[in-house]
Amino acid sequence: MSSALERLLNIQDAPPLLEIGSEDAMNAVSGPALIAVRGEGRQVWMSAPECRVFARPHRDGRPGRAFAEFVTSSGEAFECFERGDGHIRLPFSLTEAYEGFVTERWTSKHRGRSLSTRQLDLYYRMKRLIPRRVQLALRRRLIKWQGSPDFPRWPHDDSVERLARFYAACVLRALGREKLGFNWFWPNGARAALILTHDVEGSAGLANAVRIADLEEERGFRSSFNVVGDWYPIDWGVVRELQNRGHEIGSHALYHDRSLFSSRSEFERQLPELRDVVGRLGAVGFRSPATHRVPQWLCELPVEYDATMPLSDPYEPQPGGVCTAWPFFLGEVVELPYTLPQDHTLFNLLGYRSAGLWIDQVKRVKRSFGLVQCVTHPDPGYLGERRNEAAYAEFLEALAAEGGMWHALPRDVARWWRARSDGRSLPSLQLLQGIVVRNPDSLLAELSPPGNRQC
Repeated sequence: MSSALERLLNIQDAPPLLEIGSEDAMNAVSGPALIAVRGEGRQVWMSAPECRVFARPHRDGRPGRAFAEFVTSSGEAFECFERGDGHIRLPFSLTEAYEGFVTERWTSKHRGRSLSTRQLDLYYRMKRLIPRRVQLALRRRLIKWQGSPDFPRWPHDDSVERLARFYAACVLRALGREKLGFNWFWPNGARAALILTHDVEGSAGLANAVRIADLEEERGFRSSFNVVGDWYPIDWGVVRELQNRGHEIGSHALYHDRSLFSSRSEFERQLPELRDVVGRLGAVGFRSPATHRVPQWLCELPVEYDATMPLSDPYEPQPGGVCTAWPFFLGEVVELPYTLPQDHTLFNLLGYRSAGLWIDQVKRVKRSFGLVQCVTHPDPGYLGERRNEAAYAEFLEALAAEGGMWHALPRDVARWWRARSDGRSLPSLQLLQGIVVRNPDSLLAELSPPGNRQC
């Protein structure tokens, strides 16, 4: 079975990535191979030039030529070796390092200030009784107290991209090749993908969803609207109108609080009803309210994709980040990370008055060949305010002028990512080959899109 990084890139003719538990297993390996020995003990941060991982280190006592060195925060050095037979030996598990980012396992060693479970429960029990201006004042005080962490970098952190490029460089080194093909990220050679998503927090927000849809359709876009199942009266006429106009309806849980992920027993209690609501909405996607989550449980949701996890978001009640702008798999659920700051963060908490930061982040995600996902709310206090709506219209105008992106609905991106992982094209969506190119001046390979004449 392919590892997560093998599945991410699908490099042509790549040697096997062998994640083994002891050095003795190396004796049975012949031919080119990447051999990553899992260490014992706890995961730690290990850094090399241009790359950082969170994994359990293993010290390799076998002979070989060192080509890289990862150093822990305590100063211990662990070397990567190559041998003439095509063996590349790494002092940590690449899979563990990858999962350390995308399942936010890194938070066990790098957690900044955040509210406790007890404090969050108290807040959500009282939230409906707290005037909105007081809620905003509390959130602003919270982000001031939390501060700005040095990791993950906000608004963009490319740690997973660097890990993938390190893996690709190791593949090239093992085979003695300068370049190889791999399954390009987006259909028909697009440099990035774009989805627009909205979380509907109340009935007024659902009513205003039609106006937001109008703004988008005027510029050629369709989007998804995530509806809460049992929190406010659902206007099914609006839901059907949005669907008939080509927009997507997703699930925003049963209740707009953190109850779904408050405990394992509550998660299991709500799942049957959530499955029913998902069916009634015709939804195949989900986002948790306020992005509350237990990453290990998201794979059990009754949907095709989840869009709860952020690339980097230190400003939510549950801060964190998966450090990648690419989708990934949690079990068989495709995770679509949101990669732009939420409108609430941008306008209400940080006080921005234009779409400038959004536009800059689109360009940054595009440079990483990633998924541009914007999360907004059509409700009063969000895009329901004329000033914020004007900034969103400015953003849409910039997106319409930005070339090279595949404009899609979240469900289409999830289905594409699943097909791409299997090496398949879809109707009108062709899977092309990008190129990984060895860089003699770096530990990381370069990723080049289809049709790049430089390669």
